[in-house]
Amino acid sequence: MKVLKVLQQGLLATALVSLGGCSLFEDEELTYKELQPFNATVNPSAQWDVSVGDGVENFFSRLNPAVVGDVIVAADRDGYVAAYSRSDGKRVWERDLQAEYTAQGASWLDGTESLRISGGVTGYAGKALLASENGDVFMLDAATGEVNWHAKVNAEIVADPAFDGSYVVVAAGNGQIFAFDAENGEEIWNLPTDVPALTLRGNSKPTLAAGGAIIGTATGKLTVVVLQNGQQAWEARLAVPKGATELQRLVDVDSAPIVSGPTIYNIAYNGQLAAVEIRTGRIVWQREYSSFQNLAMYGSNLYLTDTQDHVYSINTDGGIERWVNNDFEGRELTAPVYFQGYIVVGDDFGYLHFIDAQTGKTSGRLELDDAAYSQPVVEDDQLFIQTRDGTLLAVRIN
Repeated sequence: MKVLKVLQQGLLATALVSLGGCSLFEDEELTYKELQPFNATVNPSAQWDVSVGDGVENFFSRLNPAVVGDVIVAADRDGYVAAYSRSDGKRVWERDLQAEYTAQGASWLDGTESLRISGGVTGYAGKALLASENGDVFMLDAATGEVNWHAKVNAEIVADPAFDGSYVVVAAGNGQIFAFDAENGEEIWNLPTDVPALTLRGNSKPTLAAGGAIIGTATGKLTVVVLQNGQQAWEARLAVPKGATELQRLVDVDSAPIVSGPTIYNIAYNGQLAAVEIRTGRIVWQREYSSFQNLAMYGSNLYLTDTQDHVYSINTDGGIERWVNNDFEGRELTAPVYFQGYIVVGDDFGYLHFIDAQTGKTSGRLELDDAAYSQPVVEDDQLFIQTRDGTLLAVRIN
C-alpha cells in the first residue's frame, strides 16, 4: 500500500490505495507471490544486530541508516539517534533529540510529543543529517553526536536532506525546496514548486551536483535549481498526467536522481524512466516504467523496483532491458541496491532477497525478524538494513 496525501482547500487528508490498481471503495483481496524454492548460490548472514529505539512502527517512512567513516548512524521516528561501530555493532554514542527538542506534556499518552523523524539519515564529511515531519532539520557530528545546528521550516519533510559540504537542501511535502548554509544552518533561499490536489506520500531526495540541486517534483518533472541563488535552470518532464480522475493522473517523481558523468537518471510514477542531459535538460532516452522507489546504479546498469514489485536491470546505453525478476510480485519490495554481484531488496514480510546481477535469477535469501521498508545501505563488504521495529542489522555474504 502507498499513502496518498490529498490537499484541498487548505486541509490535509490522507487515503490509502493499492498501487496495483485496487479500488478505493471496494474490498479486494490483496495478492502476493509466495516464496518458491530456488537454487541458492549465496549464503548471506547477519554479522550483528542492535535495537535502535522503537523504529518507525507502521508509519510511512524512508528513514534509513547512514555510514559515516567507521560508524553507522541510525534513528527512530520519535527522535532517538545513535552511532554504532561498523565492525562489531557496539554503540559509540546515543542522543535523545525527542527529549531535547519536543514539548513536554504535548501528548496525553506518554507526556512527550514524537519528533516524527522521517527524512535521513544522510551522512557526509563527518556529519549526519536528519529531518522531520514537524519541519526540523538537524546536523549532528557523526563522531560525537553533538548537534551542530537545528533549523525549522513551516513544512513537513519526509525525504532525506542532501548535503555537499557547503549546502544542505531539503524538499518539503508542500512543494517548497529549502537551502541552508551547511556551516550554521541559516536559510539561504526557498523555492516553491507546484503540488497537485492528489500526490503520492513522499518526496524526491535532492541530488547536489555541478553547482545545482536536482529534484523530482509532484508534477512529473525533473528540475535543476542553482545552489548559489535558488533560481531554476531548467526542467524536464518525465510523466504527463493522463486519465479522468486525480488518482489516474498521479505522476510524482519521488526517486532520488542519479548523476553519472553528463547524464541524470530518474523515474516517475505512471511515467518514464529517463536519461537527461545535465547541462540542458534534454531527454536523451526514455522508457516506460513506473516507480516511486529510488534507483540503483552499478557500472553501466540501472536497477529498479516497479509498482508491481518487479525488479529490472536496464542498460544505461539506450535504456535496453537486460532482465526482469517477478518472483516477488505484491510483496512490497524496497528500492534495490547492488552488493557484491547481487541486487538486494527487502520485503514487507521480513526477508532480504539476493538476485544475481548478471542473470536476474533469485540466488539467496535472509529472513529478518520484521518488515524491511527502506533501501538497504552498502559500504565495502557490509550491507545494512533497518526494519520497522528498529532492528539494525549488518549483513555479510559467506
